[in-house]
Amino acid sequence: MRAVLSVDVAKCKSMVMLSTEYGEVLIEPKEIKHNIKDFDELKNQINSFKLEDLTIFMESTGIYHLPVERYFKENNFNTLVINSLTTKNNYDTLRKTKTDTKDCMRLAKLFFVNEVEYHDLSKKDLYANLKAMTRQYFYLTQLNVSCKNRYKRLINICFPEFEEIFKGSRIYEETALNFIKTFPHAYIVKEKRIDALYNNLYKTNSRHDYYYKRLANKIKEISLNSYPGVDKDHSDVKNLSDMASVLQENIKTINELKDKMIETAKESPYFNIINSFYGIGEVLTTELLGELGDITRFDNHKQLIAFCGLDPTIIQSGKSINVHGTISKRGNKYARWILFNISQMVVKLGHQCPNHPVYNYYLTKKAEGKHYYENLTACSTKILRMLYTMCKNNTTFKIN
Repeated sequence: MRAVLSVDVAKCKSMVMLSTEYGEVLIEPKEIKHNIKDFDELKNQINSFKLEDLTIFMESTGIYHLPVERYFKENNFNTLVINSLTTKNNYDTLRKTKTDTKDCMRLAKLFFVNEVEYHDLSKKDLYANLKAMTRQYFYLTQLNVSCKNRYKRLINICFPEFEEIFKGSRIYEETALNFIKTFPHAYIVKEKRIDALYNNLYKTNSRHDYYYKRLANKIKEISLNSYPGVDKDHSDVKNLSDMASVLQENIKTINELKDKMIETAKESPYFNIINSFYGIGEVLTTELLGELGDITRFDNHKQLIAFCGLDPTIIQSGKSINVHGTISKRGNKYARWILFNISQMVVKLGHQCPNHPVYNYYLTKKAEGKHYYENLTACSTKILRMLYTMCKNNTTFKIN
């Protein structure tokens, strides 16, 4: 006899119901908290029925379902997690009645009807760990942009001429960050001896000492004529020093995480296949694997395209049907962002590889008069189709 424990997950608590395929309710819907005491009590209650074919069934709800999934898997229960869109698509009705109890019943009914395909969304496999790292990488890189903007603004207040020495992205290098952390104001630099400035610059990197002596003299010279927006006792001077330290630590963390991501991604059998695609480096390959997971689990490329939200919307009005609407954007937004970056990279490097099929496809769309972003979206879809075929057939990228 088949039985299911349907779990309607919420933040820190869940509504659970145990029922059989014959409609018999063994455990009436009740609320449990996500703690050891409640989990153990529920487990003992389930075990008292001595069921041979039991499945724990729940929706994926971001991070809230993870404690429930972890507990039952570690206690050797057959556990299935389903995408929440599946239940929405199967049980959307005109009635707006929605309670935790009814949701439990709907989950149980969906399980026994068996109209959907279930995927085990375990968080312990290679791709789940990779996804956790890539999401952290996205967050830290976005945070780093804000930190850089704040850091640059404070430099313009405390030592605006500093950008004349460290131009462009060099202002975020270790040498510049270490210097401004120690000497965060033009007047502080003015009061220091040349050898103090030189020693700070020299210990950061390993270039010739003559280079750092010349650099120290140049910084000293511009500080003598500098008139910052605040004096050296202003709070923004310490803020600048602190921001330089934050940037140093953040950049270090990002680089360590990036190395760990690439190392983990190389364990995937599809890393070398995707990395062989012209325009996709190791970092983009790693990010793509983290978001797409095992690309061959999809039955066809259309499912993969829909997963990324790149499938076109279909709009019908009477006899008029538009099958080439805008993309749905219902899928993985991170995957779309990565694919957009890949498309940009391919277009940017296209002149170095004139026979690249994606670059030629871009030129075709451009000749049709389409907008630049439309062209890149179309290229993203083509890249997905190509990567899916390559991974399915275990072949690397080749240009005819």
